[in-house]
Amino acid sequence: MAVHFIDSVVFQDSVGIERMRAVFDETTMFQRWLDVERAIALAAGELGMIPKSAASRIADCAKVEKIDLDTVKAHGKVTTHSLMGLLKEFRRAINHEDARYVHWGATTQDIIDTAMMLMIRDAYDIVEDLLVEALRNGRPLLAAHRDTMMVGRTHGGHALPITFGLKAAIWLDELVRQLQRWRAARERILVVNVIGAVGTFASWGDKGFDLQKRTADILGLGTPLSPWASSRDRTAEAMTLCALTAGTASRIAKEIYNLAKTEVRELEEPFAIGKVGSSTMPHKRNPVRTEWTIVLDRLIRANAGVALEAMGVENERDATHWKAEWIVIPETFVLLSGSLNHLGGTLAGLKVNADRMAKNADMLKGLLLSERAMFVVAEQLPLPEAHEAVYQASVRAYDNDTPLLDELMAEGAVSKVCERKRIEEALDPRRYLGLSGEVADRVGAEIDAILACPVLAAD
Repeated sequence: MAVHFIDSVVFQDSVGIERMRAVFDETTMFQRWLDVERAIALAAGELGMIPKSAASRIADCAKVEKIDLDTVKAHGKVTTHSLMGLLKEFRRAINHEDARYVHWGATTQDIIDTAMMLMIRDAYDIVEDLLVEALRNGRPLLAAHRDTMMVGRTHGGHALPITFGLKAAIWLDELVRQLQRWRAARERILVVNVIGAVGTFASWGDKGFDLQKRTADILGLGTPLSPWASSRDRTAEAMTLCALTAGTASRIAKEIYNLAKTEVRELEEPFAIGKVGSSTMPHKRNPVRTEWTIVLDRLIRANAGVALEAMGVENERDATHWKAEWIVIPETFVLLSGSLNHLGGTLAGLKVNADRMAKNADMLKGLLLSERAMFVVAEQLPLPEAHEAVYQASVRAYDNDTPLLDELMAEGAVSKVCERKRIEEALDPRRYLGLSGEVADRVGAEIDAILACPVLAAD
């Protein structure tokens, strides 16, 4: 039976996607360890450090299906070492004297760190794909609701009218920035850590840099300027990117969650016949996708904190910090895939209730346009006096649940200088949307450029 939701038959798809789980699957991890051993052997063979025939034989045997993982587990119980069991079984699988060249000059952290970077690279691609998919799913909202008027809220209350296209544009532009952050950090993060026991390359003599570079080339990773066994900023940055991205997804989900509340009912996450909200209340349409997005954000941000703590490595190596990454990196990427998958699905089928948005805009009987009314009055009176007059009228309208128009006309300072019709026009929310539509257009064009060439845009 599974202990973690990631491996739960019932819940695993709620917290992650299969493609991401496969990246960090234990069998995949062992294969990545072997991939690094293979690359080091091939590089050493090319550089004349070990026989080329040995390098070729090692490379041919570096396949996880040749390894008895139960035996690896048994070795681990005896040695308590993370890699020795796999190395012993790998050498057994080679079954030749060339097996003595396995792990030539390398240390355990060389293998595990570099293998983790291979897995992060694969996870990186999935995160970028999910971000692009979310942008693709959200893009139609900008066109369909460019001019759909709704209430803009500040401090939890009605402020001024906006359009839903503007709100969605702000969401999606934030997602674009997250995608840009991932792309900008790729080269900095994804590097090998083939450095030897303490980062001096001493076991490879004067060919250490060459071996590191050739190993990196074989694996398709970058080459760091200096050893990073004790410098965990790269993995911490990857986890921070996960937290930033999850934070954006959660913010969007929380907005949808709040605007879907019964009393508001402006938005609703996708619903289809068969989806059940409650085991006892048949009418419920619980916001499952947005709830999960918000929950996963909390976990991902907590894990980013662990990764930041893991930066406090002592001396040239310190497993008391390093090993925490083995837990939080796979978990975080899987959870982020779940978060972005839920977000993309929510945006793809988001229901927008334009009629309800319009109705809610009239809820305060004109108070939503107090700013506009103030500026109209300020055409005839000094701005401070206009503010005071509209403020007094707004207090009465709010407390008495009366139309702001009536209260303004009852305000002597206003009625003397402004006609009722002029104020009435000023209180029409559709006439005070500013550049909402233009913002939606600008963000839409930005997304169109990304969708037109998603791979090239990553460079």
